[in-house]
Amino acid sequence: MNLPFQRRGRRERGSVAVEYALILSICIAIIAALLLFGRVVWHYRVVQEAAHDAARLLATASSQEMKPRDGGSEVPAALVAQSIARQALADLAPGAGIDLMIQCQSVSSRSWRRCNRFDVPKTVMAHIEISIIEPFFGAYTSAFNLGRPSYFKAMMATDYVGN
Repeated sequence: MNLPFQRRGRRERGSVAVEYALILSICIAIIAALLLFGRVVWHYRVVQEAAHDAARLLATASSQEMKPRDGGSEVPAALVAQSIARQALADLAPGAGIDLMIQCQSVSSRSWRRCNRFDVPKTVMAHIEISIIEPFFGAYTSAFNLGRPSYFKAMMATDYVGN
């Protein structure tokens, strides 16, 4: 009577290893997907916060800081806002392409322009577009975006409240 039990055990000896290999590959795929999703959310959050911080600084700048100095074309508050946004985005990817626009809207016009043309703007905006090539998952995500970098955009517009 012991003979059938011994044969059955020999036939199923490698079944645990096969089940383990199947489950392990599925778990690794799920963990990799979660890590990729987490990095995408982190990139988006950093870009959003950079745009928010730059717009908030512009909205609260004094009217003297919103005027170009010494006949120049650059507004000191806009330069500081750009510097703050670039410092916040420096953590993402040092070689990332960053397109950062600081714009203002006058009281009488609905069009957006550089902040150096207005005495006191009605609304200020920070618009950021950044392209990032993912260093960890780039080989896997390049199939989805045809080898091009990932783009993240954020825009924050708020009323000017400075005096």
